[in-house]
Amino acid sequence: MIPRHIARPSILSPCRFRCTRAFSSLRPTTTTQEQSNDDPTRPENTRDLLLNLMNTAPSKRELRHFLKRYVPDLNTSSSLIMPGSSSTTKRSTQTSQSYVDALLSPTANQIAITKVEGPFEKRGWQSVGSTLVKLQKLGLTSIVVTDNAQWPTDESPVELAKTMLRESMALVEAIENAGGRARPLHSGIIESSSVSSMDVQLDFIQDALSRGQIPVLVPIMTQEGGLQQPVKANDAMVAITTKLTKRNNSPAKVVVINNEGGIFNHEQPGTAHSLINVQEEYDTIVNAFQQRPQWMKAYPTAIDNLSMIRQCLAQLPTSSSAILAPIASLPSALITNLVTDKPLYSSSLPNQDTERINKMRTTVLRHGIKIRNYDNIDDLDLDRLTQLMEASFQKKLNADAFYERLRHVLAGAIIAGDYEGAVIMTNESADGQGSRHYYLDKFAIAPTSQGIGLTDILWKRMCDGFPELLWRSRQDNGVNKWYFERSNGYLRLKDTNWVLFWHGPGGFRHIDSYAAIARSIPASFTGALK
Repeated sequence: MIPRHIARPSILSPCRFRCTRAFSSLRPTTTTQEQSNDDPTRPENTRDLLLNLMNTAPSKRELRHFLKRYVPDLNTSSSLIMPGSSSTTKRSTQTSQSYVDALLSPTANQIAITKVEGPFEKRGWQSVGSTLVKLQKLGLTSIVVTDNAQWPTDESPVELAKTMLRESMALVEAIENAGGRARPLHSGIIESSSVSSMDVQLDFIQDALSRGQIPVLVPIMTQEGGLQQPVKANDAMVAITTKLTKRNNSPAKVVVINNEGGIFNHEQPGTAHSLINVQEEYDTIVNAFQQRPQWMKAYPTAIDNLSMIRQCLAQLPTSSSAILAPIASLPSALITNLVTDKPLYSSSLPNQDTERINKMRTTVLRHGIKIRNYDNIDDLDLDRLTQLMEASFQKKLNADAFYERLRHVLAGAIIAGDYEGAVIMTNESADGQGSRHYYLDKFAIAPTSQGIGLTDILWKRMCDGFPELLWRSRQDNGVNKWYFERSNGYLRLKDTNWVLFWHGPGGFRHIDSYAAIARSIPASFTGALK
C-alpha cells in the first residue's frame, strides 16, 4: 500500500523579514493612468494567474497542502471548492472573490534562493520577471542571484562588474514591467577579507523583502579597502543559504532558471532527470558526466549547478527542495512545482510512457536519504520495521506469523534512512515447488516522511532490482490508479476482492502462476490499530 500523503506544516519559522499579509499590498498607490498594463492587481492579470494556478491540475490533497503552507488563515476544510463540485454554483460572487483574494494574498510568505542564469533575449527576461512576480503573489518570494556563463573572464574586474550590473538591470526592469518591485543589490552585500571566507550582509536583503521588493543580487564581493571583485554566482547562492539558515530562516526552495534545463538523463535522450535523490545519486551522475566529455560540452553548467544545490540542500530541512527549470518551461513548471511540491513527471512511471515523459527538461532535487539493501532477515531491525508498517497501513501486524513466513521466502528488503520507508520482496511459487516469482509483499512509507519524493525513489529502486515482479491490491484501494500507471498489466481475480498487478514485459506469460500466488498469500494484519 502507498499511504496517503499527509500535509506537513512548514518548519520555516515566521518570516523575520517583517513580511506583511501580501508583499504586493505595499506597492505605492497609483492612478489608473499610471498603472502598468502588466500590474498583477489588474483583473485580467489576476485571471491569468488563476489560470496558471489551475492549469497545474492539482489533486484535492495537493491543493489543500498548498493552501495549508501558504494561506493558513483560509479555512480549507470548508472553503476549498474543486472544479465540478456541486457546491460551486451555490457560492456567492462575494464569497468567491474573498476566496480568490485570500489565495492571492498569502499570509505565510516563504523564501526561494533563485539563480537566474542567462544569457536571455528581451522576451526571455520578460518571462523570468513575470514568473518571479507570479510566484511572489502565490507566497514564494525570490532572493535572486544573477549569472551568465558567457560573462567575459578576460575583462578587468571593474569592467566585468559593469557588464554584470548592466545585465542584472535587465531583470530588474522585467520585474518592474510585470507589475512587481525589484531592488538591485551590487555592493556591500557579499563581503570578505579573502576569497575563501565569504560572508553575506542580510540588512539590505531584509529591507527589500519587508518592502515587498524582490532583491536582485549581482555577485560582486567587497574586499578590504573597498575593492570590488566578481565572484561565482554558485558561491553566492551557498553563502546566502548558509546565512539564512543560521538566522533560522531556511529557504523553502532553491531555484535555477536557465537555458539548459535540468540534469541530462542518459536513459531517455532529450529529457532530464525528473527527480534526483542527491544523497544517493550525486556520485553516480558526476561519474557518468566525467566519463563522457561530450555531456560536459553539451551541458556545461549541469555539474556545477548540481554541486551547488547539493551544498544548499545539505543545510536545509528535508521539506526544502530544489528545481532546475529551463526558461522555455516558464511559468508553468515553477507554478506547478510550487502547488504540488512534486516533479512535473513522476520518476517511477515506466520509461515507455513517451507521452508523459519529462520533455520539459525540468529536474526536482531533494537532499533525500540513504537507501540500503538487505537479503537476510536477521540484519533487519524487526521492531522498527513493525512500527513503520503499522504506522503506514494503520493496521496491527501479525508480527510472529509474518516474520516466520519471511524467513523462508525473503528475496530482499530495501530500507530508506532510519526506517522511514521500506520495500519487502519475497520469492514465491504457486505450490511451493514450481517456478518462483518476485512478489511485492509490503511497500510502506512513514507518515512523517511523505511528500519528500520517497515513494518514487523507493519504487524506482525496487524496479531496478526486481525488473519482473507482481503484487496485489484490494479492489477498493484508493491507490490503485497509481498502480495502474506503473504496472505492465493487471487482472481482477474472480471471486476475490483482489486486483493482481505485474511489472515487467514478460509478466503476461506467467499470469496463471501470478494469479495463484496472489490468491495464496496469507493476510499480514489482524485489524485496525487501536
